[in-house]
Amino acid sequence: MKIGRVTGTVVSTIKYEDYRGFKLLKVRPIDLEGAFSGEEVVALDAANAGVGDTVLINNDGGSAQMVMGDKKLVASVTICGVVDHYTYCGKTTFTH
Repeated sequence: MKIGRVTGTVVSTIKYEDYRGFKLLKVRPIDLEGAFSGEEVVALDAANAGVGDTVLINNDGGSAQMVMGDKKLVASVTICGVVDHYTYCGKTTFTH
């Protein structure tokens, strides 16, 4: 799992049937000090996140199936939580 920030949305006119009802969002990983630290990815949103939110992303297909409640689902990156705050080296960072 990694922490990331939602940077945008993905709009598709045709979507895999099992993805209906879920947003696709662009997410870029951040380090624990809040700076971007990796490549932007497209993630299936299971946490009702929005642009600008700090989120917990999971990069594992098996976990995506569990979070989404669908054993047939094909997804590698899933947003599984919106982060309200985190503490690193004694410093608490509030994300909202």
